[in-house]
Amino acid sequence: MYLRIINNEITYPYSLEQLRIDNYNVSFPSEMTETLMNEWDIHEVRQTPKPFNYTKNAFETTPILVDGVYCQNWEQTDSSQTEINNRIDIKWEEVREIRNQLLAETDWTQLSDIPQNTKDIWTTYRQNLRDITNQTNPFDIVWPIKP
Repeated sequence: MYLRIINNEITYPYSLEQLRIDNYNVSFPSEMTETLMNEWDIHEVRQTPKPFNYTKNAFETTPILVDGVYCQNWEQTDSSQTEINNRIDIKWEEVREIRNQLLAETDWTQLSDIPQNTKDIWTTYRQNLRDITNQTNPFDIVWPIKP
């Protein structure tokens, strides 16, 4: 990802392909050197992780200059209650899918030919998995540890 500065105005996102299109009468080498990019005031933008907070909306804004390097920049705004509820519902679905997979992986522990002490150990674990949805926040699940 790149940006280009023209007359102190940042164009972002910008690509080397866009540079070629914007300057169709200029012959650029297939590999752009740092010197050439500097001449055209094109700067690479360092990617930064998109922040996640289920109660916020994050959107990308104009990159910021940090220690001589342009970095991807994110702003956050408060989410509506509907957006928050939707994210919570989706996360609970994900938690249930993981829980169901973990239960399926341990079904063997309840077969009739398994010793009772083994069944008992795994029964507690499996019940803790079933109770996972009793927790209050799907974004902060405490998973039981396999025996």
